[in-house]
Amino acid sequence: MTGTTDQIVAMFEASGIETVFGFPCEQMDPYYSSLNDSSIRHVLGRSEASAALMADGYARTSRTVGVVDGVGGPGAAYIGAGLAEASGASSPVLALTGDNERDIRGREVIQDADNEAILEPFASATFDAESPERAVEAVETALRRMTTGVPSPVHVNLPGDVLDRDSEYALPDALSASYSTPGPTPNPETTARALNLLEDAERPVLLAGEGVVRAGASEDLSALAERTRTPVVTSINGKGAVAETEPYALGVVGRWGFCQVANDALEEADLVVGLGTRFGDLTTVGWSLLDADADVVHVDLDPAWLGRNYEPAVAVQAEIRATLQALLEAVDPDDYRGRESRLADLAADRHEWRESHEDNLTSDAEPIVTHRVIHELNEHVPADGVLVSATSFSGFFSGAFYEVEEPGLGYLQARGSDGINVCLPQALGMQTARPDADVVALTGDGAIGYHVADLETAAREDLSITVVVLNNDGLGSSKASQIGTDSFHLSTDFHEGVDYAAIARGFGCQGVRVESVEDLGPELETAIGSDEPTLLDVQVDPYAMPPILV
Repeated sequence: MTGTTDQIVAMFEASGIETVFGFPCEQMDPYYSSLNDSSIRHVLGRSEASAALMADGYARTSRTVGVVDGVGGPGAAYIGAGLAEASGASSPVLALTGDNERDIRGREVIQDADNEAILEPFASATFDAESPERAVEAVETALRRMTTGVPSPVHVNLPGDVLDRDSEYALPDALSASYSTPGPTPNPETTARALNLLEDAERPVLLAGEGVVRAGASEDLSALAERTRTPVVTSINGKGAVAETEPYALGVVGRWGFCQVANDALEEADLVVGLGTRFGDLTTVGWSLLDADADVVHVDLDPAWLGRNYEPAVAVQAEIRATLQALLEAVDPDDYRGRESRLADLAADRHEWRESHEDNLTSDAEPIVTHRVIHELNEHVPADGVLVSATSFSGFFSGAFYEVEEPGLGYLQARGSDGINVCLPQALGMQTARPDADVVALTGDGAIGYHVADLETAAREDLSITVVVLNNDGLGSSKASQIGTDSFHLSTDFHEGVDYAAIARGFGCQGVRVESVEDLGPELETAIGSDEPTLLDVQVDPYAMPPILV
């Protein structure tokens, strides 16, 4: 017989999990002992919430299940705050909670709670192990569930009287924690119908969501756009579905952080081919952008979203990459000749739109205009780097003006939950998965406050992340909303002069306060090139406004 936690950890090792995240608790000491004797790296987050978000960032980057552990009760509640993003974004995070012995539950013991009830809203399945064998079986089931079909979080509750016993469970001979394996392929007849619509359309648009990036299908989408001479617009997290510097790339569509040319193209389209997108409120501006007479082709791995927001003329429940490859095999570029002029006109319109913001993008004003920060990020983040943006104003500016130069995972924003709390720990998880990559976290001073202690995590774990804080001494988006609503602002200002650079240095990172454009570019270049975690506290204009639709 083998210890229960020894079997769980051995399963992790055999399935390819190299790093897990968490916040240790006494109830799970046997698990940590097993990890200590294994090859797996355990990264301590400064809260269960930040550890869960790190696991999410790690999962999205490594294409491997992310694992987070923590105590039940309050720890489970904090894990839930982290799992909210993974749940909304279909990210496979396995949450392990350590619980009290079953025979003393409900008897006023510490950290006592119904952990399944706490995490059920954010998990596609939750298990409360009743024996050592069922505990190991639950973890195996969770791994299989998360790596087949639509990825999602799963929760396993581990009582103390289960963890400290031996298990006779027969471990599987082969199990992979990777979720990059090919999914279902499209029906040829369905593919042909979609292609016929694309051939017949006069103003088609390809709308790419994060599903394209997650499927590793960016090169295939780029090839389809080129061969059919069809423009591509993306959701915010679809950035990177194609290189945004290509002439067929029109930028982000939607309510916030959009390119007006992308919105106009979607609004005028007579065919919209949605790939790995949910056609949600943000992307469609409250379902108002698509013309009522436009045909919709919707391709998604998750059948729950097909037809939920728009009735498709053709619905394809299949893996995105396989679908794009099937379309490419059937496409004859000669059938799409004559569309070059439309693409050229749209590319010119996009260039003109960007030129209309050039004064702000190159402004030398102080406090620094936020557009200029994005301009400098475009200049200094390498083409193969990753920008992880907070939501709210940080995301509105970066969504509109930051350009991903290479197809693939070059940009990420917490659109699964729209939580401004996600950025820093999610970026740390990504940096853990890709230690040699240049990962930059773009966050506001409101967002950094949630998990500022995890700057110490970056220093302790030698994560060479760059953190750019847009410091406007308050909650910029909330203030703008209140002023626009009724000319007031309440509880949106922070104590003036908070020095986040000094805070970063106190946690063991490099920290620099940036007040002038003259210093911004050089400091950003130095930070990205450094082997140490570095925070730039950039003083920005509190009244700079990004592209938003109320």
